[in-house]
Amino acid sequence: MVKRWKEIFMVILGSMMMGIGIDLFVYADFGLDPLSLFEAGLGRVLHLSLGSVSQILMITIIVIMFFADRERIGIGSVLNSVLVGAFIKLFSPVICVEGHSLYWRALGFLCGLVLVGAGIGTYVAAGLGEAGMDALMMYLSGKLHRNVNVTRVAIDILLSVTGFLLGGKLGGATVVSMLVNGYIIQFTIQLESKMLCNRKE
Repeated sequence: MVKRWKEIFMVILGSMMMGIGIDLFVYADFGLDPLSLFEAGLGRVLHLSLGSVSQILMITIIVIMFFADRERIGIGSVLNSVLVGAFIKLFSPVICVEGHSLYWRALGFLCGLVLVGAGIGTYVAAGLGEAGMDALMMYLSGKLHRNVNVTRVAIDILLSVTGFLLGGKLGGATVVSMLVNGYIIQFTIQLESKMLCNRKE
């Protein structure tokens, strides 16, 4: 039971890191991350808000993954789906303010980049299930026998190109994110998994 609470804490912590990281992306204003870019482009076509598209996409992927590999879906999938949005709303009034210099925006982007990737890696490493694109990432990684960073880079490139063609805003942050995010996720999963194994011994 203690072990399960530690894993739930990892999901909550990872979700909070993702929420703060996404707010920092918005604050920096150097472009959207690949997934948000895709959702924004899809929203333009469907005439829906970014939030609505995100919810529809996440539910759709969870349903698909339930039939493709239901072991990927668990309490972590539900918690992450709910908590990331909640943490975005909680920290947004503090983080997403205007009027700061280019230096602070650049620093915000770098911190956001690390927090989003490390947050995904942290909640995925808990092993309680993944949400949305993260579930698809882990599923394809196993099926294609590729490590997470390669799979994530491929998914992010596809999302970015498709989102741009659909009318989403492509920026420097998008390019950096899709090239680096997978490596941060892979490193964090390996680190957290090793720490969990050491605790079991």
